[in-house]
Amino acid sequence: DHVTLTWADNPHTTQTITWRTDASITDGQVEFTEIEDSAKFEKAIKIKEDSSGVLKTDIGSWFIHTKTLKELKPGKTYCYRVGNNNNWSEKSTFTTEAENTNNFKFLIFGDSQSGEANNADYGKFDTTINNAFHSNPDAKFFVNMGDLVEIGGYYIHWNKWFEATKNVINKIPIMPVQGNHETYNDSLEKETSKPYNFMHQFKVPQNGPECFKGQVYSYNYGNVHIAVWDSQFEEEKLDSSMMQKEINWLDNDLKNTDRKWKIVMFHKTPYYNKLKRSNDKLKGYIQPILDKNHVDIVFNGHDHSISWTYPIKEDKFYEKPSQGTIYYLTGRSGKKTYSDLKTKVWNAFFFDPKEMPVYLVTEANNDQLKVMAFKQDGTAIDTLIIDKTKDEIIHGTNKFTVPEFKEPKLVVNGIIDNDNAPVKIGDKWYIPSEVIHTKFGYKVKESMNMLMFSKD
Repeated sequence: DHVTLTWADNPHTTQTITWRTDASITDGQVEFTEIEDSAKFEKAIKIKEDSSGVLKTDIGSWFIHTKTLKELKPGKTYCYRVGNNNNWSEKSTFTTEAENTNNFKFLIFGDSQSGEANNADYGKFDTTINNAFHSNPDAKFFVNMGDLVEIGGYYIHWNKWFEATKNVINKIPIMPVQGNHETYNDSLEKETSKPYNFMHQFKVPQNGPECFKGQVYSYNYGNVHIAVWDSQFEEEKLDSSMMQKEINWLDNDLKNTDRKWKIVMFHKTPYYNKLKRSNDKLKGYIQPILDKNHVDIVFNGHDHSISWTYPIKEDKFYEKPSQGTIYYLTGRSGKKTYSDLKTKVWNAFFFDPKEMPVYLVTEANNDQLKVMAFKQDGTAIDTLIIDKTKDEIIHGTNKFTVPEFKEPKLVVNGIIDNDNAPVKIGDKWYIPSEVIHTKFGYKVKESMNMLMFSKD
């Protein structure tokens, strides 16, 4: 079971298949053929697995088997099954990337976690992913944006996650992003480590930096380059030198791609929607690299909202996509919700998916990148289009603009404080000092009643 498609190599000519068996089954095979010959499956090619290894978990041990099929034909659909001797999985199919791919779509799912450490309920995610796939059967792959499960060290959560995805993950590849919950090994979320179960079950490109193989990687599909990054330096207790390895890798990776579209994916977001969870240290590490290499769009999870920013560079907001990077928060595809999501000053669009889970459909072609957000039931929420040729953002029927502020504003945790607008006295602007106490918790001397700041 747990038959999973990923790419560890070129999507045109390879397909990686991973599956799980009882620990007593130490070898396995893949049987496959082009779909045109599926009626003659008894003549299918049988290939022994590349590798297998024991996965030891808190509820037992299994063997994880992997095979990367090579020298496949581009743009072809293959029928396959995995197994050994007389024990085989059900037949399924996969399709390789066609040559000169100029237009394709893929699915993105925000956090799919159950929300409860001791209740592995992935029913909502099951509905979300199956609804999304049935509505988009031509999707080439899907991405889960981290926090796939509630407690990465509790294997019952992985069993339920794979049960939810079993009718999708064996037909199109998953290219996952690791979240902070993949590092948790106890229900109090205090005992953390490298994401052991995550890394052993998803066989992705091993082109990341040393010590981050399986967590940091990149791949191409069509005219899109996607880099996946690990934002869990706190949970993994990474020092500055380890973070620098990740940063240097990302800089080099983005610098050397020749694809038209650059996308970066990581879990925690620099431009947040929770009331207080700013991730400033993370932002300081990664944003200069994103700015330097002009990434078109960054996808994040963690905050469970659907939102996207104006194009941003060096914390300034711009109108044209060529001037900055858009940061897109991908919502929640599972059970967990937050009660403190707020629209922020950097948001061009914001939606709180408290009513039901959501998913994204992203379409890429030569000229445009389109990101469409849907509720679990298929109701449309929003459409963002980045047009690279016209250098414009298309959002609804109105011309996309960035708001101009004629006078200084007080912004607290990303929210404009309209109740405490700065006051101009002479040629200087002031806010009541009491605001510093009530909003930020700083003590204020009795003799002070106003604080001055510059217009910048």
